[in-house]
Amino acid sequence: MQLPAGAAAGGAKRGVARTPNRTRQALLGFLSWGPQTGYGLRKVIDGSVSNFWTESYGRIYPMLKELEEEGLATSIERQTPGGRPTKTYSITDRGRSELAVWLADEPAPPARRNELLLKLFFAARAEGTDPSNMVEAFRAEKLAELERYAETRDELESAASPPPDMKYWMLTLRYGELEAEAHVRWADEVLKELGTS
Repeated sequence: MQLPAGAAAGGAKRGVARTPNRTRQALLGFLSWGPQTGYGLRKVIDGSVSNFWTESYGRIYPMLKELEEEGLATSIERQTPGGRPTKTYSITDRGRSELAVWLADEPAPPARRNELLLKLFFAARAEGTDPSNMVEAFRAEKLAELERYAETRDELESAASPPPDMKYWMLTLRYGELEAEAHVRWADEVLKELGTS
C-alpha cells in the first residue's frame, strides 16, 4: 500500500537521522558546575536531566578518561578509608572552550522512534489486537511524569539562593510539562476513539 505524502505522522520522506553521541559535551557541561567523581556524575545526571537526556553509565568512565587524555579535564586521585581510590574530575580551560563551541552550534535533529505509535499504526494487522492497555499504560506513565515535574518545580521555586542556571532549568522543565500534558490529551483522545474511556 502506498500512503499519500504526509498521511502518517511525520510522513515527510527523509532518512532516519542519527543523533550524534554527545556524552562528552554532557560531561563537560556537568563538570563546568564544579569537580565531580564518576559516581557523582551518575547521580547528578539522574537527578537533573534524565527526563530528556540519558547516558549509558558504561560510557561515563571511558569518556572521562578520554577527556583527560585530550586535556579537556584533569583529575585528582584520593584514597578513601577502607576503599578504592576515587578520582575527582575538573574541567580545564580547553574543556570550557569546547563546551562553548558546542553550545553555540545548532542542535542535531532528535531521533524519531516511537514503538507505541508503530504498534498503533499496524494494530489492524493482527486480528483481535486491542492497543488500549498500552495506551492506558502510556497515559499513566505521563501522569506520573507530571507529578515528578510538579515536585521538581516546587523544589526549584523554593530554593533560598537560586543558581544562575535557574532560568534555563525552568525552561527545560516547562518543556517536559507541556510535552507530558500533550501526551495525556492524545491518550485520552485515543482511548475515546477506541471506546475504552
